[in-house]
Amino acid sequence: MSESLINKWDQVQSPARNEMVFADRFKEYGAYEIRKSFNKNQTMATIIALSITGLFSAAPIIYDFFFPKEVEHRTVLKVTNIDDVKAPEEEEKEPEKPKIEEPEPQVATQQYVVPKINPDATSDDVIIPPDEIKTTGKDTKEGLDEFEAPDFNESGGPTGDGNKIATNVQIKANFPGGEVAFRDYVQAEFIYPQRCQDEGINGSVMLRFVVDEAGRISRVQAIEETKSCPEFTTEAIRVLKKSPRWVPGQNNGTFLKSWREIPIKLSVD
Repeated sequence: MSESLINKWDQVQSPARNEMVFADRFKEYGAYEIRKSFNKNQTMATIIALSITGLFSAAPIIYDFFFPKEVEHRTVLKVTNIDDVKAPEEEEKEPEKPKIEEPEPQVATQQYVVPKINPDATSDDVIIPPDEIKTTGKDTKEGLDEFEAPDFNESGGPTGDGNKIATNVQIKANFPGGEVAFRDYVQAEFIYPQRCQDEGINGSVMLRFVVDEAGRISRVQAIEETKSCPEFTTEAIRVLKKSPRWVPGQNNGTFLKSWREIPIKLSVD
């Protein structure tokens, strides 16, 4: 019954039909072998086709397992509003008391007297030893026997503050074009250190520098930085020094040399 359901007479590969057709014939004939092994070959072909299809479908997954892709890090620029950064209050210094010049110590001198010729003098001359000769001067004065030079500072003049650098100004020094232009400039010029990027370190630094009357930058220093990525600070200083001349700070409409602080923060996603 099962054979009649599976292998019907109208099926060319039916074993019963093949036996009847080739009962009185040469069974080694090619058609008999083909029909006899048809089911087996068909099953094998189906298995091979499914295996190849499954292998091609799983190939990307297998490749990703053995050869994982490197995760790309994106650098996101975050510039803090520079106008919100408050400059440190300058400590008020007590005015220096004027120094009272002390009179120079007087050196003992002896008034020079023009010798007069005495016709009655004898020919015996009095010779004064060199160590008994005093320094001659216009007037006879009492004072110290030795001259002591006054102290001078290293600059050779009175001590002073020199060219002062203002901390609090009415209009702060600024990058040409303002905060947005500075952000675009940093984003274009900043090269994130490869080690810090690979380790996922978010860098930040607070830079303090001087902008003179001509807009030139000098005395750049980092007052706050990411200790685990010193390369970030080095790159930030390089980018700042490379920037074009700034608009100097002003007081009462006059340009002046002033301190400026600006933060640079970058994060790695």
